[in-house]
Amino acid sequence: MEKTRSTKFAIIGLPGSGKSTFASKLGKFLDIPVHHLDRHMFEPNGKKRDKREFIEIQKAMLNEEAWVVEGCSFSTFELRFQKADVLIYFHFPRLTCYFRMLKRLFNYKKDFGGLRVMTWELLKYTWNFDRDKRYKIEELKNKYPKTKFLIFQGQRDVEAFFKNLS
Repeated sequence: MEKTRSTKFAIIGLPGSGKSTFASKLGKFLDIPVHHLDRHMFEPNGKKRDKREFIEIQKAMLNEEAWVVEGCSFSTFELRFQKADVLIYFHFPRLTCYFRMLKRLFNYKKDFGGLRVMTWELLKYTWNFDRDKRYKIEELKNKYPKTKFLIFQGQRDVEAFFKNLS
């Protein structure tokens, strides 16, 4: 990626692909706020937040001057796509994601707020992510051509991105 003045980054992709870790590192590198959608989608008691409230929270964060927003809430995906300077799609191999999810189960840290359980639904969602989400991603990519669209297919792409930022 060329040197950029981008200050608004949306990160999507398969569970276990490293979106949260990347978002935190990018936010720290650029000294801009990082928002993990999963932390806003649920109330402290674990109950899913009201959708209108969730949308208002996202609108507020997207109105900030600079941000990194990480997460795959596809019901509100367009909100992020239209406001982002750069959208990064973590399209890692499914088996890599499964391995990372399994690894996270055993290395879970409370301060990370990451995956705590692996369910059949999560495994199916991950397996079918590209098939189920590709159309919407392509549709929005065409609708918002000013948003720079990057696809990371593995850890080398992540490393190359940070090398280019340096």
